[in-house]
Parts: sequence; structure tokens; C-alpha cells
Amino acid sequence: MKVDAFACAVVPSDSISRFRRRCYLVRHGDIESFQKDTNALESCNFKLSDKGIRQVRELAVMLQDVTFDRAVCSDYPHAYQTARILLDEQEGMLERAEAFREIKAGCQGNIPRHERHDLIGVAYETIDEVGGTFLGGEDWDSFEARVLEQFHLIVSESSWRSLLIVSHDAVNRILLAWAMGGDRHCVKGLEQDYACLNIIDLDLIGQQVVKCLVRGVNITPYDPCKVFDQRTGERVHELYYSNAEKQ
Repeated sequence: MKVDAFACAVVPSDSISRFRRRCYLVRHGDIESFQKDTNALESCNFKLSDKGIRQVRELAVMLQDVTFDRAVCSDYPHAYQTARILLDEQEGMLERAEAFREIKAGCQGNIPRHERHDLIGVAYETIDEVGGTFLGGEDWDSFEARVLEQFHLIVSESSWRSLLIVSHDAVNRILLAWAMGGDRHCVKGLEQDYACLNIIDLDLIGQQVVKCLVRGVNITPYDPCKVFDQRTGERVHELYYSNAEKQ
């Protein structure tokens, strides 16, 4: 049985009523990456791995009783795959948004081999730098602007109460940082594992967001206690390096 968490979504507040909405923010599942192009630091053309499909299916079981009335995903194949699995028979509502693409990295081949582990493993550290870029690619200012512009556009539309967004690591971190108060510099501490779920409630008066409640962060049904893999950025470097050595 599907449940509408916001069947009674008016939150009393003295003489003014706030309307509450919920955003289910998901990162895509594990992907088959760096297999063909070891110079690529992006995953735009990759699909979910078998492991990723299993991860997303476990999340789908967790969300099986949740009703969505709006669903938006990045236009990358693995994000689209993830969203389709989660939506099941509701996939007809799915929209794709280019603005929710992952932050664009530079070419790993331009990074000296002896610097790769340090730079790739701590790629988010440049968010504090003036004019900082993500591994020589897209700058953080432009990235944050496009992600938040798309999100605010969706929020301004009154047709939904329960929203599913399926996107990427850095996209989710930017949205969570905004929900926590607008300081993007905290993204460095907001880990997003594959196929993770975040839950954000939004209180609105008209089209104005007046309060955010972060109800859950980085929830992974396949590893709820985070015991199977405690690495973060190091995983990207190791995956790339192991494949690059085979070329």
C-alpha cells in the first residue's frame, strides 16, 4: 500500500499556514566506470553495474510504500536507470534535467601520476578556494549555481508534494548544504555512498521556502551501519589506477 506522507501537509504556525513538501534525494547506484577510457574522470556514459542494480533494488524495497508525484533525474544513463528502478510502474512521470549532471572534472591524464592519489582522494578540498575547480574542470561557483537554479525552479512549481530526485555525489552535497543553511563549504563532510537516500522536508509560504528539515542523510539499506567500505575519495583513485595499470 502506497503512503502519502503529506496527506495533511499544512503545518500550523500562528496566523500563517506553512505548506510542507518532501524531497527524497538519491544518489545513483554503483557504476561500471573507467573500463574503456582511463583518462576520463567523469561517468556520464556509464550504466549501473550488477552491484549497483542490487543496491538500488534494496533501496526500492525500502521506498516501496512511498508515493511520489514528481520525479526528476540527471540525464546520465546510470541516474536514469536508478530512477526507473525506484519508480517501477510510476516511471512514466520521470523527467530528465541536464542541470543535475555531476560536476565536470578535467582529464586525469593531465594530472601527474605521483599526484593523483592526493588530488583525487581530496577533490572536494578546492571548494574553499577562490575560483576553485573540480580536478581542473568545472568551477564550483558555476556548478552550485546551476544545481540550485534547477532545484529552486522545481520548488517554485506547486504541482507536487512528494519529490524524487536522482542525481550524483556532488549534486546531492550541494543540495544538502543548502538545506542545512546555505554554506556549501560543509559539502566536504557530507559523504554520499552509492544508492544512498537523503530526506529533506521543506516548509513553504507561497513559493518561499521558510524552513528546511533534513530528516535523513546517506541512508544505505544495503549497508546501514557503514561497515563494508569505509573509504571515500580513495575509491575513485583506486578504481582508476587499477584499470590504468592494465592498459
